[in-house]
Amino acid sequence: MGGTSDVLVIGGGLMGLAIAVDLQQQGATVTVLSRDFQAAAGHAAAGMLAPQAEELPPGPLQTLCQRSLALYPDWVEKLEALTGQTVGYWPCGILAPQFTLPANPTGAATAPRYWLDRSDLQQFQPGLSEQLVGGWWFPEEGQVDNRLLMQTLSMAAQTLGVDLQTGVTVKGIQQRDRQVTQVITSVGSFRAHHYVLAAGAWARELLPLPVFPCKGQMLSLKVPSGYPQPQPLGQILYGEQIYIVPRQGGQIVLGATVETVGFNPNNTAAGIQQLLAQAIRLYPELQSFPIQECWWGFRPTTPDELPILGASPCQNLTLALGHHRNGILLAPITATLIGRLIQQQVADPLLSAFAWDRFCSDQSSTAALLTLPATPATPMQLADRPLSDPNLSTSDTPLKIAGRSFKSRLMTGTGKFDNFDDMRHSLAASGSEIVTVAVRRVQTNAPGHEGLAEALDWKQIWMLPNTAGCQSAEEAVRVAKLGREMAKLLGQEDNNFVKLEVIPDAKYLLPDPIGTLQAAEQLVREGFAVLPYINADPLLAKRLEEIGCVTVMPLGSPIGSGQGIRNAANIEIIIENAQVPVVVDAGIGSPSEAAQAMEMGADALLINTAIAKAKNPIAMGKAMGMATAAGRLAYLAGRIPVKTYASASSPLSGRINS
Repeated sequence: MGGTSDVLVIGGGLMGLAIAVDLQQQGATVTVLSRDFQAAAGHAAAGMLAPQAEELPPGPLQTLCQRSLALYPDWVEKLEALTGQTVGYWPCGILAPQFTLPANPTGAATAPRYWLDRSDLQQFQPGLSEQLVGGWWFPEEGQVDNRLLMQTLSMAAQTLGVDLQTGVTVKGIQQRDRQVTQVITSVGSFRAHHYVLAAGAWARELLPLPVFPCKGQMLSLKVPSGYPQPQPLGQILYGEQIYIVPRQGGQIVLGATVETVGFNPNNTAAGIQQLLAQAIRLYPELQSFPIQECWWGFRPTTPDELPILGASPCQNLTLALGHHRNGILLAPITATLIGRLIQQQVADPLLSAFAWDRFCSDQSSTAALLTLPATPATPMQLADRPLSDPNLSTSDTPLKIAGRSFKSRLMTGTGKFDNFDDMRHSLAASGSEIVTVAVRRVQTNAPGHEGLAEALDWKQIWMLPNTAGCQSAEEAVRVAKLGREMAKLLGQEDNNFVKLEVIPDAKYLLPDPIGTLQAAEQLVREGFAVLPYINADPLLAKRLEEIGCVTVMPLGSPIGSGQGIRNAANIEIIIENAQVPVVVDAGIGSPSEAAQAMEMGADALLINTAIAKAKNPIAMGKAMGMATAAGRLAYLAGRIPVKTYASASSPLSGRINS
């Protein structure tokens, strides 16, 4: 059995070491348990310090990141002074080149940024793509060499006297009366007065917290010998789906894929090809640079991509995990806030935004936080269940699209799920029979879509290929044809369905009415059953129906926004005039909003984000299936008319008079 320390830190990666150093400097005795130092996510990063370049939305995470960036110079100076080692801190600035002109190049930001036009951009950094229209310059951001930082933190911890136990696997955390009593490991038990869980992507193995691995592949290039400059890049390049990080020693780091594939190791040809293609597109000079190294790692990610920081249900256990893409940047502030919380009992107000219980309802407990049913539940099909009075009918005709019948009126999507198991269980729980698949993302093995086509049983589910990601009519038509072939390869020989999306606007993701109409006309001529995604425009909906579309799919509010039904009046007009099924698509965030859309008279719903990004996707899938059925039944039953005045529910005749 290990000795008793003031604080026992579970996890010897970036966060665990940073917290241990802070606590030891405050006078605590600290033990760190590390299973595999080299597997820590900190080794697989690029070391960017980029809260502005990454376009983090205003809110607690951006505030946390900005506070941590401000701490960085003093923090690394103290580490270097303590160890005599460098961490490669370089406030080099970040350049974010743009292939399309932003809507507001002079828009405000929380920190200085400057717009460079095409000519200024090329002078600022020669060799960039000629297709670029300009770029943002963020002078206050920079980088640290993450591998040097990890080595320096380990050395600092040992120099200060932290008991660093390596090669130790934690098997369980024993609790009693809301207290951790000991930690069971592969080499015995450890006890402490206080405990910190900083186990990164592996934390869920110890407590039922919603932390999942998000795989990232990376590689590095080397500036060729004899090149005119030892390092041609003077700053980080932050592009579309790629960042290029120059090191002062001549190395250039490319990253990183974002893959929800569990703990699936190794680099893949598709992942490396994706990184190289995007990097060369941005900075063509790289095509002649030799590849130096390839690697991968697992980011610890939560459903809302915010870290879990602060108190836990156990009074002597503090949480510090789930930092997703911002671990390197957030190390100083995490160590500071957690150290202050443990040693001084001072909870920074900002910690409340990152509390563990944001993933729980009021009735939830930690033990039930991520409890999944052993067998996926099937929602009650309310319209098919007879009521006790045989004179009351709840029968309903099936949903018919292009001559094909479906019992369920809920369509679901496959994007944004943390893993395939959650996706399968959620879709099964929803009762959905029509499932959309983004053709381009499957064809290109985009992050989170590798193996998606094979992950579902297409004998039980009707595939709805969609043209997500297409920005023009021509592109959508081409992708629709790929989708039809993909359906055939998966055994649906007669599937000519396509969900048509033409979305050139990357900010608001609103469909292009002209491009949608043009693509729909061509696809209908070529024999497709077209289900077009549109804004809630009654005139466009009627025109699409007239040219032969088999449904119209007006959005309730912008994709993934969870704003609910913001276009009710126009959707009601579409429903009133349509002779084809009306499917409300996008924006629904809760079962009550799903029921509302069905009560309006919609024929079906399409829901993805509200299920996939729910705290419990399986439960939400079931709830959405039930709400869709209930809303349909309510529509068939017919609601009472709205009256200006009250109407007593009990009769006035036969009253007892005093």
